[in-house]
Amino acid sequence: MSPNNKKVFRKLEGILLGWLPSSSRVSWQALKTRRKMNRQFGRRLDPFDFERSEYEKIRLNAMEEAIIGNPQEVLEIGCAEGHFTARLAGRVQNITALDISDVALERARGRAPNARFIKADLLEWAPSVGQLYDLIVLTDTLYYLERPIVQTEFNALFGSISSWITEAGYIILANGFGDEPTLLNRRSFRERFEKTGLILVSERIVGEAGQNGVRCLLSVLRK
Repeated sequence: MSPNNKKVFRKLEGILLGWLPSSSRVSWQALKTRRKMNRQFGRRLDPFDFERSEYEKIRLNAMEEAIIGNPQEVLEIGCAEGHFTARLAGRVQNITALDISDVALERARGRAPNARFIKADLLEWAPSVGQLYDLIVLTDTLYYLERPIVQTEFNALFGSISSWITEAGYIILANGFGDEPTLLNRRSFRERFEKTGLILVSERIVGEAGQNGVRCLLSVLRK
């Protein structure tokens, strides 16, 4: 299916299923995303080439360099097979790592056995009451959730995530892009966090048109 046809299909899906209650629409979207990601991770080990791609190595290094101070409670959203989780495990005491794919999480547990891994869709999950994080790492996740069928829930997500960090806490956003329109979309995620009251600390583009021409917009925001 071409990108344009996908957009049309998603709009029609949003119209046809928009009458369903929020929980049903979110569950339907989560089911589709989980199947998609399990297919991708099921094709082979490391389907996104974290271990082979020079771009991914540069990106992970930049993400690690963006860590401020010594956070003790960290939430990693979109941990995939745990390549960055393993880096966090070398310097952070308590890590909660979230991903929607069963296949990816099984591999991630082998890389960071001391981390707490949770299989969940971000639109359906929230930390336990009172749980706050010094750092939230959000990697290549938001654009999978931005769909017409769950647009209302997606819009509310930015405020929710912002409320999960401590008063001295901060968020690292790392989102890949391949062209100018996609870059603008990734910047819009940062802008939505700013609208919740977070302050931009730093932002830069990482990589030089790496694999498939992809680079990464790396943003750091704090309360």
